[in-house]
Amino acid sequence: MDTKKLLVVVGIILVIAVIAAVAFIPRGPEERVLKMGAILELTGSLARDAQVCKRGYEVWYKAIQDQGGITINGKTYKVELKFYDTRSDPGQAAAAVDKAVAEGMDILLGPYSSANTLGAMPAVNKHGIPMFAGSPESHLIPERKSPYVFQTLLTTKESPLAFKDIIQKYGIKTAAIVAANDAFSQGLATTFRNMLNEIGVQILVDETFPVEITDLKPVMSTVAAEAPELVVVTAHPTHHILAVKALKELGFNPKMMIVHYGIDSPDVIENVGPIGEGILGLVMWKSTVTYKDPVFGDVQGFLQKWREVYPDVEPDYTAVSCAATASYVVALLEKYGIEPPLDKDEWNKIIDLATKEKIETILGPIVYSTDPAHWHVNMELVKSVLIVQFQGGKLVVVYPENLAEASLLFPKPPWK
Repeated sequence: MDTKKLLVVVGIILVIAVIAAVAFIPRGPEERVLKMGAILELTGSLARDAQVCKRGYEVWYKAIQDQGGITINGKTYKVELKFYDTRSDPGQAAAAVDKAVAEGMDILLGPYSSANTLGAMPAVNKHGIPMFAGSPESHLIPERKSPYVFQTLLTTKESPLAFKDIIQKYGIKTAAIVAANDAFSQGLATTFRNMLNEIGVQILVDETFPVEITDLKPVMSTVAAEAPELVVVTAHPTHHILAVKALKELGFNPKMMIVHYGIDSPDVIENVGPIGEGILGLVMWKSTVTYKDPVFGDVQGFLQKWREVYPDVEPDYTAVSCAATASYVVALLEKYGIEPPLDKDEWNKIIDLATKEKIETILGPIVYSTDPAHWHVNMELVKSVLIVQFQGGKLVVVYPENLAEASLLFPKPPWK
């Protein structure tokens, strides 16, 4: 055999030897990873507002990292959380979804805003990947009836229903509805109107005012003249202040008054709290609740983790909802042994389970409705949403009764 052929044979033998040696090298454990993509407004006009959502996701992620990942079928999985920027543009939200899917994300967490959620929806539908949105509240999202989009917070069609039991319990017979003329306030007014009609409360006044109004005394004069037992204001914090001060000046004190949304804003607390004893409003979370959670353990565990990450910022209910939504998703995977990487078969399992499996979180129980009127909305929040009341200038929880910090004051005490 000549030298050239000998070298070839030796080379072949060496290659075979290397391959054989590699085959017998002990391999380390296969890396198991759950990849979660958060579609979010990182830049653009909504970036500052979207921070509340981002904080919730980040605190949840810190808790997951600190516990060493998640366990599915006895196997430990690392969790990766990656953000995809919509640039605060609904038109770019679909592109963000496309990129997340192209990069192999197993499941998606939704944007801060309703507009960007709606913008992402066509791409979510195209890919068939579940997206769990912890922040948006528009009723337009469930109206699209996407099989793949799930909405954790209540919309303008649901949140007023939390007051139904109280209104019936105290025998309210007449009411006034006063609403700003923007879409959000009108949506709330419509739901209140339908609910009051359903339970037999007569609406004596139903007034709409311009959102830019600076004096509500003429409108509230009409209310005072009819003297309803219940006054409902569906608007924004500035309007709540105007309405309360107008009624006080007019000397009309209804038996019950509801200012829907924004009651816990600093302006309302400062301007309404000292004079509006007994006024009711709604919040979707308060740090005094005692819910359990599959990731944080309980609310105190969440607050401890929150303070580690954001010691100078208090969590609001949107941040809590985003953290709770992520907890819900991993709890489904763990409980039902759904192992990443996920494909359409696993996605379909998740979609089915999300409408059946109720899991308690720091926000309260979560499960998503299949009622066409509340499609994929977490209607459990209607039961656990908190009704608060100004008592002694501070907001206290008065409903549901099992979470109440004080008894509801009825009838509303006189103006201070």
